[in-house]
Amino acid sequence: MVEIAHALDWPLVEGVVSDLDGVVYRGKTAIQDAVETFQVWRAAGIPYCFVTNNSTHSAGDVVAKLNGFGLDVTENNVVTSAVTAAQLIRKSHPAGTRIYVIGAPSLKQAISDAELEITDEKPAVVIMGLDREITHEKLRVAVDAILKGAVLMGTNPDLLLPTPTGFEPGAGAILTAVATAARVKPIIVGKPEVHMIEAALMRLGTDRASTLMIGDQIPTDIQAGKRAGLCSILVTTGVPPVDDPTLQPPDFVISSLKQIPSTR
Repeated sequence: MVEIAHALDWPLVEGVVSDLDGVVYRGKTAIQDAVETFQVWRAAGIPYCFVTNNSTHSAGDVVAKLNGFGLDVTENNVVTSAVTAAQLIRKSHPAGTRIYVIGAPSLKQAISDAELEITDEKPAVVIMGLDREITHEKLRVAVDAILKGAVLMGTNPDLLLPTPTGFEPGAGAILTAVATAARVKPIIVGKPEVHMIEAALMRLGTDRASTLMIGDQIPTDIQAGKRAGLCSILVTTGVPPVDDPTLQPPDFVISSLKQIPSTR
């Protein structure tokens, strides 16, 4: 990893794909340097798209939150793991397929909007996102369905989420518990997989060589960016960096988005 020091070290920046929690805000609190940097990019005509593993909020929820921080964005600037999960399921399953959902109302809405049936009766797919009302019974139903043939899919493998006062268990924590109990490997929708990154690139229309991927987690954000062929930037405003030699390291490490040049 390289701690960036000079603007001359940066590649040409014509587009930005970015994580949200831990990069733009922590919980309900904005990271002011990040907000100001995105405002500068918008003024400079540099397009950006946010990709979030968090399935507890819809794209509309994210837009409202960012607007409240002073960022002028629309739903076209946001790709969520909930909608991406529903789209992936529909690629291999027809309308009306039975789905068992562990997650927030936004994930259930995305599944329902994709014309899939939400049920705990003989589901073909178990999809798991962050559920702050998780119970043993929900875990039991999921494990039982998987052992009877259902596919296990997770919105993301994030083990930790940053909060204004520290950290909380992420969706990956309960996903790991179910996968371990059922002895299966889950299909991952969000980062470190590239599904959301590719969707963001389609919206941006920028070249990979001049598009940055910004995130606060090496196992997810940075791996997704590297796999998609983007210059990947780790910002140290979120989850503490993981020292794992088996993971691809970020191209640069920064403490503030203001260290990234704001010109094309």
